Amino acid sequence: MKRQYLGNSYDVVKRLWQEIFAEWAPLYAEPRFIPKDIRNEFTAFTRIPLLNEHRPLLYAILNDPDTGIRLPKRANQSEGKSHVALPTIREQLRNVAVQCVVTFDQATHREAGLNPKSQRNEKLQWLQRESLCVLLCLSRPILIAFSDFARTDMALGLMEKAGVPVNRIENQE
Repeated sequence: MKRQYLGNSYDVVKRLWQEIFAEWAPLYAEPRFIPKDIRNEFTAFTRIPLLNEHRPLLYAILNDPDTGIRLPKRANQSEGKSHVALPTIREQLRNVAVQCVVTFDQATHREAGLNPKSQRNEKLQWLQRESLCVLLCLSRPILIAFSDFARTDMALGLMEKAGVPVNRIENQE
């Protein structure tokens, strides 16, 4: 039985990112995070096509795991429909056509003394050590990674133009 795709508030946010980046770097969804039985409806609702072998010259990738990004330096680094690991984001950005990688991150690791801000900082620091640039959108759990500062600045300008509150974006210093 095919389940019905209803969309949710996060899907509205995904559509917003698609609109913000449309002319600069069209957003394509990593297919392994989108169940096969809702792919057509997901694309119709968000306007984000699935990533396939036919790619534009410049584009952005949407990782949409059910849970989010694994914390670095932990034993469990498995990936699947629910999680993506930081090295995967790094590898996605090695393709020069990829302007940025947008990843929804609702992961909250249950570890004593590690609050959500500390978790975000661990992920941010890991990516920075890999010489990547990162923006964190705090109003929704979104991490956006870039291979260089020029792309980061371009995306920030597009976000500001679209009305994304800059006080809700955490930029690396």
